[in-house]
Amino acid sequence: MEQLESSGELVESVQIYWLSMSRVMELALLCAGNYADFGQIREAGDLMVNPRHTEVHIDGTWEPVRVKRYERMTEQFTDHAPAGTNVGEWLRDHTHLVHVKDPLIPDLYDMLKGADMLSDSYISSVYSRMQKISHTMTCIMQGQIMDPNYPLSGVIPEEKECVEANLCRYNRKKFHQIGMDIDWLLNDEYYCSSFLKSEVR
Repeated sequence: MEQLESSGELVESVQIYWLSMSRVMELALLCAGNYADFGQIREAGDLMVNPRHTEVHIDGTWEPVRVKRYERMTEQFTDHAPAGTNVGEWLRDHTHLVHVKDPLIPDLYDMLKGADMLSDSYISSVYSRMQKISHTMTCIMQGQIMDPNYPLSGVIPEEKECVEANLCRYNRKKFHQIGMDIDWLLNDEYYCSSFLKSEVR
């Protein structure tokens, strides 16, 4: 995504640029959906909930410190807090957090929606799939309270249909369709992609 953003001005058309961004979104949704379906909640959360880049600004210093995603804050800032102090209390009283980059999927969604280039039906489909991932994560977490391996095991046959209904089971269909539309646009600038708004087409 960052590579695409940095080369935005070099893309042959604005339609191709936003269709390419949509393909990134399709892969991100597929990945997050797969993580959620297989009970990998932390990994799904990294795409849906956890900021990609967070910094801690310490009172009286200029340089912020980048937060490591999977390490406790109290462990990361032991060397920054004065000796003998409670690190948690010191963090509360002498620092503040700044989210530099939001989670990938909500950030991409805001970009795609804000561009006002993509069809309402496509934006709506992205939003509904984001909601489905959140729903699946919630269901899986509840199941894992009873069985840490849920949904990979511990599901009795009578419950399989119900479990399946709460999974994402995403595929690459839209990803491939968008790719085909990009190919058509590269060969014919007047081609009308159904993923774009009618006035943009």
